[in-house]
Amino acid sequence: MASAPPQETSTFVGHPPLPSYEEALGSNPQDPPMPYAPADMKTSVPPYPTQAYSPMYPPPPHQGQPVTSPVVSVQTVYVQPGLVFGSVPVQAHCPVCARNVITRLEYTSGALTWLSCAGLTIFGCIYGCCLIPFCVDSLKDVTHHCPNCSSVLGVHRRM
Repeated sequence: MASAPPQETSTFVGHPPLPSYEEALGSNPQDPPMPYAPADMKTSVPPYPTQAYSPMYPPPPHQGQPVTSPVVSVQTVYVQPGLVFGSVPVQAHCPVCARNVITRLEYTSGALTWLSCAGLTIFGCIYGCCLIPFCVDSLKDVTHHCPNCSSVLGVHRRM
């Protein structure tokens, strides 16, 4: 059966032997005082500096004096990260009426509508078929309005 090698008790060449556990715990006059010494050891340095007492809250008012509370002003900031106005209604914050709303859409004829009409005319659709792009909402520009105050919140241009 194999066993562990014997423990070496010799010291390194040129070095004094290591102290025992009891010797290491004993106090040495050359050592600086320990800042966090146990309670049984006498030290002249307290572990923490003393601080003056200051109450966290002001004392309550004396009888007969009116109680005044500080005026606190609260400002709400709405951040709309990456708000993209497209061809569908979006939830947005209206700066005019200061409400969160879902936009109302209004379609207007834009550059893509007119270019589609011109393209159909060139290909021979001159008997009224060239006016079809003005009836298709997916070819028109989209204006997003606030449903409360009807202010313009954004515009999506097709071209």
